[in-house]
Amino acid sequence: MENNNSSKDKINLQRPSGTVDYLPEEMALRRWVESKLVELFEKYGYQQIELPMYEFFDIYKKRSGEKIINDIFTFYDPPKHRAEENPPLYALRPEFTASLVRFFITSELMYRPKPQKYYYIGPCFRYDEPAPGRFRQFTQAGIEIFGSDKVGADAEMLLVAMDIMRTFKIEDYILRINDLTVLRTFLNEREVSHSTQKNIFGIIDRITSLLRKLEIGALEEEQNRDTILEDYRGSIAEENISAELSQRLELLLDMVGPADKVINQLNNAFSDYPNTLKAIEDSKISHITPFLQAAGIENFVVDCGIARGLDYYTNLVFEIDVPILGKQKQICGGGRYNEMIRVFGGEDTPALGFSFGFDRILLALEKQNKLPSIKPRSQVFIGTKLETQTFGIQIAQKLRENGISTEVDLMSRSFRAASKFVNRLEIPFMIFLGPRELETQKFTLKNFITEKQERELNLEEVIQIIKKSAK
Repeated sequence: MENNNSSKDKINLQRPSGTVDYLPEEMALRRWVESKLVELFEKYGYQQIELPMYEFFDIYKKRSGEKIINDIFTFYDPPKHRAEENPPLYALRPEFTASLVRFFITSELMYRPKPQKYYYIGPCFRYDEPAPGRFRQFTQAGIEIFGSDKVGADAEMLLVAMDIMRTFKIEDYILRINDLTVLRTFLNEREVSHSTQKNIFGIIDRITSLLRKLEIGALEEEQNRDTILEDYRGSIAEENISAELSQRLELLLDMVGPADKVINQLNNAFSDYPNTLKAIEDSKISHITPFLQAAGIENFVVDCGIARGLDYYTNLVFEIDVPILGKQKQICGGGRYNEMIRVFGGEDTPALGFSFGFDRILLALEKQNKLPSIKPRSQVFIGTKLETQTFGIQIAQKLRENGISTEVDLMSRSFRAASKFVNRLEIPFMIFLGPRELETQKFTLKNFITEKQERELNLEEVIQIIKKSAK
């Protein structure tokens, strides 16, 4: 009799949408990227921190922005452990900054000498539509600086980001910077409510993103400049602001270029608003430019449409685009969030930072053919007969003690079968141990790269040959 429950009991072995399984060679590349990032962060004096993968939802609800809040994975305690009334709602972290601010406020960090400089590398979670370089579980790598409101801190933030691009030799990218103080001052001068300002920033950021993607041909055919601007005007009209204000804000969408040019455009656009003119004069844009130029960074522009998708940014913001990535062109983003620590209940502390999309670094390297070759899983494979297995383990241990990665055959293959296995895995060297090797303590070392064999070697000679080949 057929079991009617068989289909019901069948395990779903599909990967959840937006997640990835990584092969060993893919993990080797990820470890390589991580090691490069750690080396660079620590070269600038940043210290690593580790944070929980989930937090109470409230810390993200406070200042993370509507899009991120809508994309957060949330959950409660298991039913048997859940409080009957008002159970806490948890969230898988969508980004690191809010968690680090929480840690800063609730620990001794707030009282340590400043500035404090931290870095992190770890998984985040958002309910995005999966695409190349965009997953629902993804890895972020970034830095945060607490306690400095000086322009030197802004400069260092950008220099670290640029140094990462140079370290990985990623080409054809562009750094876009903006100062949100200008737009915020103008909207305050026009007495626009905080909630409407928040929506306006979101609209400008979204439309700017579409326009920049249009410039590199990364949008669908039916999308063009007219449809995007129509989208802007329809969205901004819902905020019940005047047509004149809408048109003035629209000017920001095309203010892109060298700092001097954009500052002149801003002065002309807001010439009748004294507070805004003062904000333009005091803007970090003009102060940060000499730092970038001194560091030899030329591929940057001021882009007045960048507002970032998070509500906590207050001053300088930036993004790094790699056009070859298409719709997922943004590889890095960050800026200042001087009010966030105070809003969360801590002391008034200026702060800034950025995060890189770890997976997009790898995607950019792949598209630009910059990925390194991966080392084989071991340097030496030791084949053995049944009676020489313990001898093989002894030899393997001596090789490992000399820093040589070594594996012993676990399948008792013949010499021919072992050779095929080693060749397929591209392991450079093989030693096969039979009764003769056990008796004489002399070895034949086969090099699968040069296809040569060296006979009658003692163990010290084997070690020296393998080490020399690895240099």
